Amino acid sequence: MKNIAIIDIESQGASTSYSSIISIAGILLSSELKELDRFELNCRNKPGHVPDPYSLWVNKGFQQMINSNRSHFQLMTELHRIIKKWSPCIWMGWNSIGFDFIMIQKENYKSLFPPYTLNTNSNEQADFLPVARSSKLFFPKSINTTFSEKKNPEFKLEKLSTINDIKVKQFHTAISDCEACLGVMEIIKKNAKAIYEESFNTTSKHKVLDILQKERVFTTSFYYYGKARPFLTTYLCDHGEYKWPIVFCLEQDPKDLINLDMNSLKKELKKPGKWARALPANKHPIILNKNFALELDIYKNIGLKKIKERADIIHENKKFSEKVSFALGELVREKQQGKEKKELAYEDRLYSDGFVKNPEDTSLMAEFHSLEDWKKRDDIVSQIEDPRFKYFGKRLIYQNQPEVLKKEELQKINRDIAKKILNVEETDFTTIPMAENLIDNMRNEKEISKEKLDYVNEVDSYISEMRKNYEEHLK
Repeated sequence: MKNIAIIDIESQGASTSYSSIISIAGILLSSELKELDRFELNCRNKPGHVPDPYSLWVNKGFQQMINSNRSHFQLMTELHRIIKKWSPCIWMGWNSIGFDFIMIQKENYKSLFPPYTLNTNSNEQADFLPVARSSKLFFPKSINTTFSEKKNPEFKLEKLSTINDIKVKQFHTAISDCEACLGVMEIIKKNAKAIYEESFNTTSKHKVLDILQKERVFTTSFYYYGKARPFLTTYLCDHGEYKWPIVFCLEQDPKDLINLDMNSLKKELKKPGKWARALPANKHPIILNKNFALELDIYKNIGLKKIKERADIIHENKKFSEKVSFALGELVREKQQGKEKKELAYEDRLYSDGFVKNPEDTSLMAEFHSLEDWKKRDDIVSQIEDPRFKYFGKRLIYQNQPEVLKKEELQKINRDIAKKILNVEETDFTTIPMAENLIDNMRNEKEISKEKLDYVNEVDSYISEMRKNYEEHLK
């Protein structure tokens, strides 16, 4: 098996599109979880980006952010050197599929790097949070957890570390979260070895698709309403719009569905308690041996013979699979129909517009990174055709060497940023008024500690200076 690289980020906000990384760390491990290397990088805030005060309080990253000698662009450049050095490997994190990897893709996009560095060139991606949830589900004693008010196991790294005596220096820093993730991996490897080992069979899209083709019946688990839930499933079809795999949940008898007309089928697919569920192949799904779910009463009562018969019905009725695929696509298209299509900001157009359409732009972006002189980099950006990358290229120059820009360009960027971050309306990104309101709410918390109040006051001073600076650009 390849080496495993645990990676974690801390950001100055919660949005993957509009926030930015201020700290990133990683630990490189052998397949036996022996440490081979590690790194920890931090950087300054990007000029023109308003940090979220609550995020800064959670990760305690404010002082590190304002005192760092490294720019965000320098952090991204150094990160790429490390990725190249460690690749190929399995990149692992905690809730990494849902946040960290998405943010890294978007930060790559905004830094004119290839976005999918962690799952191309033989690299694979994994998320250990669903592995831990599934381990607890099938091996309840495999790891200690706290429980929610609804008696569901909780999987916050800080609580898991405390209750399982995993030693970390300080919670909510990037490197400590890597260490905590490693500690959980070691426990699961020891106490739920079968699930630990099978989890590495689905760390790439082609691995998942191969299993779906070979295995007629298998166990998976889905997480919803605060709880991991087991299912015995079989591959059904690919989603008619999104193209990801859909599985059929075998507690349902397909005979009740197979002859439905299109409208009736769409009504069934809208109902809660779905019998058709998405299993995205590029998101490290949980796919386990069928025997895990066969231990559950619901499937014991049905019996393996009938389970196999149901799976056979699905696989022998291709027209039904095609109808379900089309129906799922239709439901999405109907939902989108009539909706006003708003113009997306450049930050939100990585996935909607694809990565690079013009091969010459790819070459220009590679040349951009090969240069040291920011004036020459500005000349390169001016030649880029795709408006997204021209926009982000100019922003990189603004954030790192603004004096290189023409006076009119610099004034326009300053005005655009000022209008954006001084906006009093609710937006998808943190504005100065939103940050100020959040600071007031934090100050008004009951029995706020002196440490937290002092911290919030420091962030407030930083935001106030930012307001003064950008108000000048609107005069």
